[in-house]
Amino acid sequence: MEVIPVFAYGTLKPGEKMFRHISHTVREAVPASIPGRLYETPFGYPLLVGPGEEGEPPVNGVLLVPLEGLYEEMIRIIDVIEGEAGFEKGTMEVALESGQRVTALIYYYREAPPYARPFYGSEWP
Repeated sequence: MEVIPVFAYGTLKPGEKMFRHISHTVREAVPASIPGRLYETPFGYPLLVGPGEEGEPPVNGVLLVPLEGLYEEMIRIIDVIEGEAGFEKGTMEVALESGQRVTALIYYYREAPPYARPFYGSEWP
């Protein structure tokens, strides 16, 4: 299985409430960003509507890089967490602080659901 790092921009980031479920699988979290629109929900987590257009303000987050041999477990856990919240999973290009672009797995929405409100900022929370 090809290892594609996961772009986390909300509760799966280190220090946030859902990271504890995957912390044992993560080797490092590398700062990264992607163009898109961030929305907040009444459920305590943000959602990314994308893919964004070049030139849109960046959504900042981290690339979660798995420990050797734990990629499938990391993805399985994240799929459950994000699947329960109705996210789609896909690959998109994210930018590292160096400017390098890498492919990452992203959990996102194609359109904002009615309960979501625009989040004015580039980094949640």
